[in-house]
Amino acid sequence: MLVVLATGLGACAKPFSDDAPTFDDILSAGWLEDEDPVLIVPFYCYETIDAPDCHANPIPGEGGRLRGYEGPAPVLKVEP
Repeated sequence: MLVVLATGLGACAKPFSDDAPTFDDILSAGWLEDEDPVLIVPFYCYETIDAPDCHANPIPGEGGRLRGYEGPAPVLKVEP
């Protein structure tokens, strides 16, 4: 009984393996090639009472309110 159950489960382990593309097929399809890289526009978002306040450049002395950014890491100086 155990052998029959193991054989039945083994047959269902990879039902779509015959139709799956190979690793070489995926690489040769050109999906991973970027002809034109995407330019990242930097922005820096700071916490406010309402919605986040986002700017194109980091605000000096406001590192304590920084909640997220995209682009180069800002210098985090927190002024008293």
